[in-house]
Amino acid sequence: MRHKSRPRGCACGCGPGCVHARLADAIPLVSSLLCSTARDEGLVIAIADREARLHYVDGDSRARSRAESIGFTAGANWSEAQVGTNAPGRAVARGEAVSIHREEHTRPDVHPFSCSAAPLVDPVTGEVLGALDVTGGDAAADRRTLALVQATAAAAARELRLAGVPVGPPPHTSARLRLVHHGRPCIETGTATHALTDRHAELLATLALEPQGLSADEIGALVYPDGTPPATIRGELLRLRRRLDTIPGAPNLESRPYRLTGPLLIDAVQVTEHLRRGEHDEALELYRGASLTHSEAEPVVDLLRSTSGSLREAMLSDATPETLLRYLDLPEAADDVESWHMALTVLPPRAPQRAIVLTHLEQLDTRLRQAN
Repeated sequence: MRHKSRPRGCACGCGPGCVHARLADAIPLVSSLLCSTARDEGLVIAIADREARLHYVDGDSRARSRAESIGFTAGANWSEAQVGTNAPGRAVARGEAVSIHREEHTRPDVHPFSCSAAPLVDPVTGEVLGALDVTGGDAAADRRTLALVQATAAAAARELRLAGVPVGPPPHTSARLRLVHHGRPCIETGTATHALTDRHAELLATLALEPQGLSADEIGALVYPDGTPPATIRGELLRLRRRLDTIPGAPNLESRPYRLTGPLLIDAVQVTEHLRRGEHDEALELYRGASLTHSEAEPVVDLLRSTSGSLREAMLSDATPETLLRYLDLPEAADDVESWHMALTVLPPRAPQRAIVLTHLEQLDTRLRQAN
């Protein structure tokens, strides 16, 4: 697919740091992620700036010709103040993803079209730089397309960050507690990994989630549901303090109240933060399955359940087909019939992965019938 309406350089002449030059950095990625969908489903891809002026328009050639008949071309202003209700204009104005169906458009000549758009957000400041839009028939405003647009917009934000416009804060060098990497719990400090007992991992997670500190009785109520005596709890905390002393870069443990003296990242919390920013691939890089599956410590149980649930919800509602397939590789997704059926829904009709998904669903169905 050729970029027939891609501007060269900065459209406003302000130089490489202006918003148009920054949006141009995202065009190759947007094209690579949406090209096949646009071609298969007769859609138009567009990037608008913060004023909703179309900066780039591409897509299926016949769909582009139809869009040109309503003035949906590079350089046109599609702000809601100019043309009424439409997806790119609303995404820019409100800073949120939106789908607009046919007659929901204000202009009658736009009623044959539907569209979905998501804001393109500066990866550091949170400023709305513009919007990514897909326009076409009814397929352009269905749930799958909106999720694809949102995921692509999030990927474009990462592309802006990698391109250095602008650069984010330096990487965090704090120690990290690993609870969802599908292995024994551990602390990572730089490139080193330090194994932990399950109990020490539970205590560290609880203390990291309560930075103001906890008494031995409070820790007992949260981590030891069987009424363990306070003296036993204090003894375990003493052993934890000694273990932390052997790990370079790990925080120390103080008492009265018991608290960590420095930051301790938790990978499960980072997964949730990635999901909130729409960074599904980064979330899956960290999340490979919970370690403490038999824990009875209330903070750990709540954290792991919340993280797993948030990840599944994001995969079902917002993930690209490729990301959803990565999620289905997780052990906890092996028997998730709804997620496997969603993969069939979002995969293109001729995708080779459909055969794998269908086979797995047949195996699940066989096991369910045998169990009943």
